[in-house]
Amino acid sequence: MRNENKWIVSKRSVILMCILLPLFLIAPLMVPVHGKAEDADTEDLKDYAEKLVSLKNHKNAGILYQKIAVRYNNESDWSNASCYYVLAGDNFVTVKEYELAAATFLKAGNCYHELRDCENASLYYDKGAELYKTTYPEYDSTWIEEKIEQCKERSLISTLLIVGILLATIKFSSKTAFGCAFATLRKREILAVASFYFAVPFTMSILLGKFGGAYEFVNILMNSWVILGLMHLIIALFLLVLGLYTVKKWVRSKKDITRKTFILMAIPCPVCGATMFIACALLIILGMSSVLVGLLVGGIFFATIIGLTFGIRELKERKNLSPSSLGSVMTFFGLLYFLSLLLIPAYLPVKDMEINIASVPASDVIAGMLFMLVMIAVGFLKQTFEKSLIKKRTKRKTEG
Repeated sequence: MRNENKWIVSKRSVILMCILLPLFLIAPLMVPVHGKAEDADTEDLKDYAEKLVSLKNHKNAGILYQKIAVRYNNESDWSNASCYYVLAGDNFVTVKEYELAAATFLKAGNCYHELRDCENASLYYDKGAELYKTTYPEYDSTWIEEKIEQCKERSLISTLLIVGILLATIKFSSKTAFGCAFATLRKREILAVASFYFAVPFTMSILLGKFGGAYEFVNILMNSWVILGLMHLIIALFLLVLGLYTVKKWVRSKKDITRKTFILMAIPCPVCGATMFIACALLIILGMSSVLVGLLVGGIFFATIIGLTFGIRELKERKNLSPSSLGSVMTFFGLLYFLSLLLIPAYLPVKDMEINIASVPASDVIAGMLFMLVMIAVGFLKQTFEKSLIKKRTKRKTEG
């Protein structure tokens, strides 16, 4: 009878995951896709501009490159826009159209400013200013220094924002790890949960890389803090209620219901899903490939869940903790979620700072995260190896 009940609970978990997975996969599919006719038209403009360059018709080539840049600019594709503004400016310089070249170089500088690439922004602002001075000697370029200082400040804030998002992924993965560790789950079930958390962000990043629209969705999510806050509150209430219920069931009747209540800790809540999506989107905006982003974000979730789960389980066995411990952990996370809701309003003005997280060097942002993942993996392998050695020694002593 007990085995049948376990199978029913396990079956329910699988069905619940099957329902939730499509919900997380639908969101990236809603990303706006640019029309094929417009894309084809842009490609035609590129081909035509290259032909004009080969014919040394540089002025018209510059005009076409400028049109292409404007299209990318309107789509907030600052990387492509900056490249084509630079191409347009170079062609205008070739035919000594210095005023046109100056305007396009300044626009290229604006694109690099949006990308937080302060070095290139300064380079093209200076180029544009120098070209303007050939026509208008009295041109005032003192604004450039202030603009670059602003770029550097926002670049720092953007880097901190990305680090915060990646740390938030560790927060949510640790919630799942605690739920799996204190529930009576088999190893393959824990592996299935961790694999699910790897698959969801990996799929999100692949779809984002294919369809684009990272900027649009990040802005939507950043402006939806009221809805996300309400969901946060609901999850906090459920964690508190079910946590206390888990403790009550064990204390009063010694009934272990952790295989049921752990689901609230293990499943990705809407806020967790939003965090996954934002983490993937921000790293793609940084310029990382979608596959690498998927491996990084999914890897953080997978490694944290596996590492913490088995580490906590080892501690749980040593301390001989009862199933009611899961209820205590759920209550703790419920209170932590409530605390987050109290602190978040104090930081809401940050959204008015127009933070743009593009083009912060990815190596500066994720180096610490990769080091942390390696250390977690090394620690887990070391612990597993030491445990196997102890078992072998105990077995030898017993046989001897």
